[in-house]
Amino acid sequence: MCTLIIGRDVLGTGSLIVGANRDEAPSRPTEPPARLSDAQQVVGGRDALGGGTWLAVRDAHSVIAVLNRRGVAPAAPELLRSRGLLALEAACAAPGAELDAFSGGALKLTRASLAAHPYAPFSLVCVTPLGGWVLSHDGAQTRPVQPLTPGWHVLTHGDLDDAQEPRTVRLSRKLAEFNPANTGEAETKLLELLSLHGTFGEGAPPTDGEDAAAADRAAVCIHDGRMVTVSTSLFRRSRVGARYIHIEGRPCTTPPRDLSGLLAS
Repeated sequence: MCTLIIGRDVLGTGSLIVGANRDEAPSRPTEPPARLSDAQQVVGGRDALGGGTWLAVRDAHSVIAVLNRRGVAPAAPELLRSRGLLALEAACAAPGAELDAFSGGALKLTRASLAAHPYAPFSLVCVTPLGGWVLSHDGAQTRPVQPLTPGWHVLTHGDLDDAQEPRTVRLSRKLAEFNPANTGEAETKLLELLSLHGTFGEGAPPTDGEDAAAADRAAVCIHDGRMVTVSTSLFRRSRVGARYIHIEGRPCTTPPRDLSGLLAS
């Protein structure tokens, strides 16, 4: 997954909304959202090749997501463990009823797995209605954990709210003054942002136009290249309950499906 938008407390204290685009090779096999664990209430899509997930919802209240990160190229890629498996294991970390305990358990498991296995660069996100964190590994070292404070946050291939990453800057600008009046307005806005097109997708903007407007040309919904936007997920929890939306395809053209029923399975 390559674009993640997080809103903590933006729909009231203890609320959470997360929107994400998955950018992947279209030929990589994927299983649609379903329950991912017999022991824990974990819902999300599954990577049929690696066996893991890119985004999972735990107990209808929290989200674990993994994103590729720019970093050191692995020396022996065939020895690397799937980052999606790490995300799935973190989502299944027990206990789940107490939010702080779940967040702490997921972080402990992630650190232990990093000590035991080699991984390609990634950022792993755990966010609950009470808080959360981002742990990034650049292929050479694990960076200090970043807390997810109340408000809007954006993560792509760099740091959280990275002022040097064009896609992050474009989305952050559009969210800076956004105070949704209700859940419908928030969901509509995030799906609109995840559908934004541009003149370049991956990497930095063209060197002949690095000005204040360059970030506005960064594509969020990517159509061309080796990795394109193949699906979108949105999870929201507020005082009116929880909702899980999934789009199998590009968010700019494919209608969303409400899969909230999976959260109670």
